[in-house]
Amino acid sequence: MNEQPRIADAQQARTRSALYTLFAFLFAYPDQDLVAAIRGGEVARCMTALCSALDSEPPLQPEPDTAALSDAGGSDEDLAVEYTRLFDTGPIPLYGGLNHGTRMQVMEEVLRFFEHFGLAPNTQLNELPDHLVSELEFMHFLCHREADALETGGDADPYRRAQRDFLARQLGRWAPQLHPRLVEQSALAFFLEVTRLLAAFLASETRLLQIATGATVIRETAARSTRTIHAVQAI
Repeated sequence: MNEQPRIADAQQARTRSALYTLFAFLFAYPDQDLVAAIRGGEVARCMTALCSALDSEPPLQPEPDTAALSDAGGSDEDLAVEYTRLFDTGPIPLYGGLNHGTRMQVMEEVLRFFEHFGLAPNTQLNELPDHLVSELEFMHFLCHREADALETGGDADPYRRAQRDFLARQLGRWAPQLHPRLVEQSALAFFLEVTRLLAAFLASETRLLQIATGATVIRETAARSTRTIHAVQAI
């Protein structure tokens, strides 16, 4: 790969990594820091800037609703109360294993993904591997490593394939369904907009990674064909 495309791809991987980090922050239990960031417009500004920097095809549409992303409710407790109603005690758990497959099988597979890259859930925070925040943070990690590899001349393909497979087998199987389910629950505008943007972002990611890893397969096939031709010619 030429230097310029690698630099551009690395910048995009950094943007994608930052988006995963932002989504993970927004799906954690709302504390006063999050409420302040929402009301102060920081969340809306960050989301708008990152979505604008994302080179997705087609572009994410419509653009982020800054009014919804700045609405934490009428009181400091509204967001936390809504989070509990929807996700903790309500009908929409934020655990992959409670949304597809069987819980044990899902957690075991997610853990295998983590362990392959030397990761483990944070036991001090009592994190479960199939929680949405954990899965988003894992995608952030993979994008970050992809960017590092591109910037240092390393091999980014293992991280891209891992992203593709994790989306196909885990995160992408259930997270995009959060938005329509929240619509049915008449959720606060903030959560509706965050889940809408997440679904659009994951759809963009799926397309991007299918293309990127498809190109890898083509290169590997071409390399094998070249080796075969050379071997035949040597006979």
